[in-house]
Formats: sequence, C-alpha cells, structure tokens
Amino acid sequence: MNDNFPKIIASVLVEKDDKFLFVEEVLESGNQRWIVPGGHVEFGEKIEDAAIREIKEETGLDVEIKKFLGFKEAIFAKHGYHTVIFFFLAKPLTDEIVLSEEKVLDAKFFTKEELKDLDLVQSARWLVENHLAE
Repeated sequence: MNDNFPKIIASVLVEKDDKFLFVEEVLESGNQRWIVPGGHVEFGEKIEDAAIREIKEETGLDVEIKKFLGFKEAIFAKHGYHTVIFFFLAKPLTDEIVLSEEKVLDAKFFTKEELKDLDLVQSARWLVENHLAE
C-alpha cells in the first residue's frame, strides 16, 4: 500500500483566561518547536472527535469545541511530511495538564503578546497571525 498521501490532522487551540495552550514537541526534522496540540484523524473518526481525543491524549485535558477556525496545509517533502491541519477553538473542561506522550516536552498557556516571540511551527504562526490578530 502506498503511504505517500497527505495525513489529516485535528488540532485544538485551547483558550483559558485570554491565554492559549501550546505544546513543545520534537518534530520529524528533529527540531523542537511550539505547536497547537493535535494529531492524526483515525479512519472512520470524525475530525472534531479526533480533536477532542488528541487533546486528551497529549495534555490530559477534557475540552469543549467552540468553533472551527480554519485549515492549513503543511508540506515538508524532505522529511516525508504532508498534512492538512484542521484547527478548532476550545475551552477546557478540566484544569490539570498531564503530559503523557513522549514527543510532548512541555505545555503552557501564552498570551497573544507572548506568542509573537515564541518559536512556533509555520502552521501555528499562520493560525496566530490570521485568527488571533488583534
């Protein structure tokens, strides 16, 4: 089976007290960057359900999806990476962050101002500039 197809990713921007949750991960390139938490949509799974599952798996948070923000394609052929990322805005239903995935190094809430100087992946930078602009 040919595995050279784009992957569908569901990502959740969690907002609490005018701050937004980002996670620091080791990427396919080996670099560490801050990203919007999320992950692959499983076969037969609705994108919104995947978003809720992925945020729980990565951060331990239960969330309520508030709205769909948009999507962004990310292609890095030399790393074998091609995804279509669907971004959702959510509010947390629980407070305690528990990191359970090895690739997730840290998780923190940031203000819009703090995000300007954060080392974000391109898709996260796009989201901040296009959907969190003041």
